[in-house]
Amino acid sequence: MLAYNSSFFLVVLLLCITTIHFAASVPSKIGKGYQLISIHKTPDGALVGHLQVKEKNNIYGPDIPHLQLYVKHETENRLRVHITDAEKQRWEVPYNLLPREKPPSSKQTLASNSRKNAFSLTSASEYVGSEFIFTYTSDPFTFSIKTKSNGQTIFDTSSDESDNYSPMVFKDQYLEISTKLPKDASLYGLGENTQPHGIKLYPNDPYTLYTNDVSAININTDLYGSHPVYMDLRKIKGVPYAHGVLLFNSNGMDVFYRGDSLTYKVIGGVLDFYFFNGPTPLDVVDHYTQFIGRPAPMPYWSLGKLFQFLCWFLEVPFMFSNDSELFVTFLCDAFMFYVISR
Repeated sequence: MLAYNSSFFLVVLLLCITTIHFAASVPSKIGKGYQLISIHKTPDGALVGHLQVKEKNNIYGPDIPHLQLYVKHETENRLRVHITDAEKQRWEVPYNLLPREKPPSSKQTLASNSRKNAFSLTSASEYVGSEFIFTYTSDPFTFSIKTKSNGQTIFDTSSDESDNYSPMVFKDQYLEISTKLPKDASLYGLGENTQPHGIKLYPNDPYTLYTNDVSAININTDLYGSHPVYMDLRKIKGVPYAHGVLLFNSNGMDVFYRGDSLTYKVIGGVLDFYFFNGPTPLDVVDHYTQFIGRPAPMPYWSLGKLFQFLCWFLEVPFMFSNDSELFVTFLCDAFMFYVISR
């Protein structure tokens, strides 16, 4: 028995040492990001570019060497930034489930690179829409989103040595991208889960989106739906302003909010960002639901079970009074008949 226990503890000790060594061998920053090697404008006004990895590594698997960038001002209040593998198709939310514009195929964009609408690569360039300004740098490739109405930078993927997050990482089963944030921003969203402090995001709390069909009574638990969208509320010279950011990706992900930055770590798919303008929270919700679909009103007939339960609940206090119970039952039955008959 003593020999068995000694062997068991030896195995546990070896596993702990191996785990510690693996954790220590993974650096806090992965890779050097990507470089923009070409970019052009399509006939419908979108930007399409090609990215190439700067320095390959095998942390969490090999890098995808070539990426396609697609940027478009889809409406006055919505900007899309789509990044995917330039050579192979990757999983996305099916386009027939949520109809939306498809980025051009990599074959089409490669053929367009020699056209006159190709841009010369400079240190920084802008792509201006009605409300959003998309600014990008070539080497390393970074981008930022700014609003024209108040000059606020709402998304910024640039990083330097002092930042504790990596440049953009794009592997088969590991994607990472970060944005800088002002410390006075208030973020809400990233559902669906049961956070003890509600829908407001607090720094240094990891938020995991990995759908699970469990009871909502459990704390810090992922629930049935995945909504990788947050609303950012700020005060600009005393005036409140809101905008929304959606990462349209159905894979499991961790989102790390540090107070001055936010990092997505995703286990697959593509980077498909949508930015929604405000200025009010109601405007953000309006533009967001315009894209994903409006909530459908419940049909009258589906309310029967609900009213049946409410009527039963109302009848409980009158259980010992026949006249009162009959009266409440009559009112409930009459109301349900009215609802169903409509």
